[in-house]
Amino acid sequence: MKTVIRAMSLVSVLASAAGLAHASSVYNSIDSTLLDSYPSLGYQATSTAEFGDRVTLGGTARQLTSATVTMVDWARYEDYNVGGQYYDNGQWAGSGFYHNLTLNIYDGGTGNAPGALIASVTQNSFIAYRPTGWSRNGYAQNVTFDLSTLNVNLPESIVWSIAFNTQTHGYNPIGAAGPYNSLNLGLNDAPGGGITVGSTDLDKTFWNTSYGPFYADGGASGVGTFREDTTWTGYNPMIDIQAVPAPGAAAALGLAGLVGLRRRR
Repeated sequence: MKTVIRAMSLVSVLASAAGLAHASSVYNSIDSTLLDSYPSLGYQATSTAEFGDRVTLGGTARQLTSATVTMVDWARYEDYNVGGQYYDNGQWAGSGFYHNLTLNIYDGGTGNAPGALIASVTQNSFIAYRPTGWSRNGYAQNVTFDLSTLNVNLPESIVWSIAFNTQTHGYNPIGAAGPYNSLNLGLNDAPGGGITVGSTDLDKTFWNTSYGPFYADGGASGVGTFREDTTWTGYNPMIDIQAVPAPGAAAALGLAGLVGLRRRR
């Protein structure tokens, strides 16, 4: 009977440990309260297919659960909210539009190249228009990607990116005008890049633009390829990456709890 009680206690403790494994930020450069707008990178305006950053994760949790990015939309409500008019993915115009955004996560790699792709998800995301009478050029908003079903354990260093298509740019240009031409990725210009967890080289980002002069080196290290770029100090791409302890860590926590329980008894 004692053996049965101990086995049940172990299962109970492990289940409790799993329940306590709440997701936490392992890298965060998003303000806890968003400002109305931020500096931002326009994909159509800068011939961009993909843009992101190499970051070093903080904390100890490494099993990826979600990522939130800050987008800044310059598309105005009054320009697109026209009866009978619709855009991308058959969505009717209204308070916003839907557009496919792809979040990629690579191993950190070395030098000016990312490592192997370790996670990718494409999501039909809702983007709110810039409201009528808005005092800023852009309207900041967060988009969250659920990555919990991928079962990916992150390395200490990663390169993350957002990719999407516009009228004439992206990996598969749409070929038609739409509000996505005014959609940008937010850049935090707060001191220290707005980072509260983890770290990055604030002078560098990763970028794929087909226009060489946009790169700091004028395109000498390659054009139209996702690679490191420099001289970005003061403009840090905005993302909050969330993770939970890997299963092995949760099991260790459960066993530690069981030992403590036995000692108390």
